Amino acid sequence: MALGATGESRVDSKDATVRRTLGALVAVVVGLAVVVGAVALLTSDPGGPEVGANVAVNPPGPITANNSPTLVRHPERPEHLVVAHRIDRPGFSALIEWSDDGGATWQPTTLPLPPGTAPCAASPQQVPCPFAPDVAFGPDGTLYVLYVELQGQGNTPARLWLATSPDGGRSIGPPVQVAGELTFQPRVVVDPEGTVHLLWLQAADVALNRLVGQAVVVAARSSDGGRSVSAPVPVSDPARARVGAATPVIDRDGDLVVLYQDFKGDRRDFEGLEGPPAEDPFALVLTRSDDGGQTFSPGVELESGIVASKRFLVFLPEHPSLAAGPGEVLYAAWHSGQDGDDDVFLRRSDDGGASWGPPVRVNDNPVGDGTHQYLPKVSVAPGGRVDVLFYDRRNDPANVLADVYLASSDDGGATFANLRVSSTSFDSAVGPVFDPDYGADFGTRVGLESTDAGAVAAWTDTRLGDVDDGRQDVFAAAVAGLGSAGFPWWLLIVALVLAGAGLAWFTRQRSRPR
Repeated sequence: MALGATGESRVDSKDATVRRTLGALVAVVVGLAVVVGAVALLTSDPGGPEVGANVAVNPPGPITANNSPTLVRHPERPEHLVVAHRIDRPGFSALIEWSDDGGATWQPTTLPLPPGTAPCAASPQQVPCPFAPDVAFGPDGTLYVLYVELQGQGNTPARLWLATSPDGGRSIGPPVQVAGELTFQPRVVVDPEGTVHLLWLQAADVALNRLVGQAVVVAARSSDGGRSVSAPVPVSDPARARVGAATPVIDRDGDLVVLYQDFKGDRRDFEGLEGPPAEDPFALVLTRSDDGGQTFSPGVELESGIVASKRFLVFLPEHPSLAAGPGEVLYAAWHSGQDGDDDVFLRRSDDGGASWGPPVRVNDNPVGDGTHQYLPKVSVAPGGRVDVLFYDRRNDPANVLADVYLASSDDGGATFANLRVSSTSFDSAVGPVFDPDYGADFGTRVGLESTDAGAVAAWTDTRLGDVDDGRQDVFAAAVAGLGSAGFPWWLLIVALVLAGAGLAWFTRQRSRPR
């Protein structure tokens, strides 16, 4: 009897020791879970995204019309940004500005033209006119600037130039001629190997506000850092008679992908005819080069129902946008008036552009409310968040005053949260008017650069101007705390799961009879 009791007491003692050990482990796990949860909460941004100050990028001074910004970020110094934009008043010109502090302050740099270059007719100072600039950084930090030179009474492109900057835009070396006359809508990108890809619309002839003959999107490349450039090759399909607004990107495999617009039967804008906006819808066409820009595949129409809501100057159409995501993912963004007013749409491709998902409406104001959302720029953060910047008139029922909104998606472009970036609304009717049918020209694009922590936006803004002076300025703002980059939700979820499991086990052990 005594021996049996002793054996049972030993077993009870062992069970108690095991329970105490497991209890201690549970206490440690629960404690760690609480600590992890606290860290998650402390490192989060409870206020959500935060928009920084709206900063004027171009220098103050005489009343000018600055628009069409391109924004790029240095590959090794994230705080170093560069903006390139055109100037439409008092004469045609262009500038680039650079910032070493993430966009808080900006410094201008003029674009060089060779000595002896003739002045253009649009210049009140009788100086040469660089125009329509685009910029891109190479993998080694070299900045490439592509722009045209305007000449003659018609202010048409006489030559296309490529210049480089070794110091992020502070200084720019002598330019190299890329092509001759009638080169419109220049764009530049650089692949991971350092090859510079140059695109433009090559016209056959021009007249007042119109193209004469067929114009073709073409591409050239430089493999020696911009010192020499290859002969151009066609990008757009020969059967497409009215094309333009090409947008190039380099995908994650290093291939050149180009999105351009097919304006289909729009003779009215291409031939400068009178009348309302084109009735026939436009299309977006995607092509790619797998051999470093030497040849391009036949175009694939990813969208064929773009409805125009206004007339446009054929030399300066508004550009759709294209961005590369992880793997073979591509995103295309555009605006269309198919629902009675302009909305911003986005499509996603998971196979490099061979097929596309359904269009997603990016702006979240009520459908058909009579206000325009337009001219989007899509950008993808390294972690995969998708950002879209666009002009938005939702805050003005009269559909005149505009804001800039940023829409962000953490689910691959399926849904978007909209955020107002401009600190004040501005008048979309302010700016140069090339033709009364077209209204004020607000430029061909906006700028956006995304990181996992946030984004920097650049846009055309008229808060400092009015209809009489037509003043436009390029403004920029940084947005912090976008998406889930600032909040480690997975840590909080792990902490809650561990704490819940530990407490459930501990409660069950306490309820068992001893």
